[in-house]
Amino acid sequence: MKCLVIATGYNRSGINPKTGKPWQDATGAFLPEAAAFIKIHGGSRLELVSPQTPAKRRLLVESAIRGEPGLDVLSIFGHGVSNGLLATGHMMAQSFELALAIRDVRAKTVIFYACSTAAGRRGFADYVADSLPGVNLWAHTSAGHASWNPNTQLAGGPNGGDMVVRKSEPLWKRWVARMHDDRTFRLSFWQVAHGLKRADALEAVRGAV
Repeated sequence: MKCLVIATGYNRSGINPKTGKPWQDATGAFLPEAAAFIKIHGGSRLELVSPQTPAKRRLLVESAIRGEPGLDVLSIFGHGVSNGLLATGHMMAQSFELALAIRDVRAKTVIFYACSTAAGRRGFADYVADSLPGVNLWAHTSAGHASWNPNTQLAGGPNGGDMVVRKSEPLWKRWVARMHDDRTFRLSFWQVAHGLKRADALEAVRGAV
């Protein structure tokens, strides 16, 4: 399986109000989780460093993707919001640009390990997913840890994506525990669904929890 891992390689400036210490978002989450992903699955890596304008990040990311013909899996570790992927510099207006780069290499699985890119009725990840028929794009619907956030959905569709597991379901507690406690699982849950159609993909992941 050919993978490309893209990660934000610098901590945000300033002080984390919860800890009273400098932010460690990259060194504490994005970079170690990206390294673990590569250790598990192999592949190449692009580390985005500061300072870079959003336009420059977009160019680097799209070039990196297109430089991996035959790519199977793209995973991105970094900051996100409901209307964009801050890590790569793509906002809603550039969602198709990102999708086009992914489509050009015929990737089958995309994972945004980034906050909130699938938040709301139609988040950024949904727009990207809708431009990628046949691709399973997994993304978070809320803020949380880059990789163990359990609020994860299969993005896309007219009403937004489908949650892997909802809080109201009996499976929720087990899903939360697996995502938090099992690094291999949270970096690989998508693997059982690689190449499957949408409905089958969701069931495959739920069955693996």
